[in-house]
Amino acid sequence: MNLEEHVQAYADRFGRPVIVFDADLNVTAFSIHDEDVDHARLAIILSHRGSSRAKDSIREYRVAQADGPVRIPPIDGGRSRVVAPVRHEGHVVGYVSSAIPDDLPDDAIVEDDAIRESRAQIGVILAAMALGAREDEDRTRRLVTALLDADGDHGIRAADELLTDRLISPAPHYTVIVLSPPPHSDVNTATLRLALDRALAAIPAFPTLKAVGTVFEGEAVLVVPYEIDGKRLSTLLALPAFAELRAGVGGAHSPLADARASRREARIALRGADLSPARGRVLQWDELGLDRILLQLPVEALTLTDLPAPVQRLLQAQSGPDLAETLEAYLDCGCDAQRTAQELHIHRSTLYYRLDRVKAIADVDLADGLMRRELHTALRVATLAGLR
Repeated sequence: MNLEEHVQAYADRFGRPVIVFDADLNVTAFSIHDEDVDHARLAIILSHRGSSRAKDSIREYRVAQADGPVRIPPIDGGRSRVVAPVRHEGHVVGYVSSAIPDDLPDDAIVEDDAIRESRAQIGVILAAMALGAREDEDRTRRLVTALLDADGDHGIRAADELLTDRLISPAPHYTVIVLSPPPHSDVNTATLRLALDRALAAIPAFPTLKAVGTVFEGEAVLVVPYEIDGKRLSTLLALPAFAELRAGVGGAHSPLADARASRREARIALRGADLSPARGRVLQWDELGLDRILLQLPVEALTLTDLPAPVQRLLQAQSGPDLAETLEAYLDCGCDAQRTAQELHIHRSTLYYRLDRVKAIADVDLADGLMRRELHTALRVATLAGLR
């Protein structure tokens, strides 16, 4: 008998529809029932996962330490449930859950030998599935690591194996996403694994295309066969559990064996999220512009004296930070005074006054195109170096 048949046998003997979860409360199977009106059960099945409240209840009522079914009161206006641990060789490998009438007495919640045997058989299958999942995870980690971290034949062989075994979908090009906390963060590997799982489920533009990912070198790394929707990625990172994570998205590369180039680009973009938080927590290589080059420089080692003299004078002045912001906005807007004033929400006469102050303090001619280029680049370097 397979898992579904054992679950159905358990439900038939228990007399009620059941859901079977793995140890992480992911739905692995459920029984069929012609008159199933348990809307909470249907919601769980459709979401493929138990709620965080359900996890808390299982912990609170010590289900993992029980020998048989444990009654759990209604959650969020739902129905009472009985939850029993599923074990294999003494280890909890999952749970079986069923709704019950609120007025059902505790002494009516019992399992006979046949029901216990069904639960034990479910445990054997869940343990085998967990072992297979761990083996698949180890294999995926090995292949993705070889793909992204190796040169030459190792990367080519890893790409061939990923495609041949359909671990990733064939596509015209591939993109790498790197999720990582800032330096010296206390974000743990479990959080990175959770972020990886959620990203694989939440960001595909085409759900039928299969992506692959793993956690290594302190990062969650995804290789995806589709264009990246930055808004979906930002929405994912907006969740409280991932508040410290940032994302770097590499460019699209082909064939799959060249995905390591995309990872390099993703890590450069990720560095931009570290050094320039104002640009947001999701940065894409294709949107970096000049920062593609600047972020590869050892900007952390730069000091004020490394900047061109006009920028040094400007930043050292008492009103320098504000004037530098005005100057950068002016240069960003292509020296269009009207547009700059609108961007800064100031009157044009105020803008002209500030620009005259910049010219006087920095001793520069803003009509000189080469000087404008020098000022614009130096201000950006100062930002990345933390000198502003």
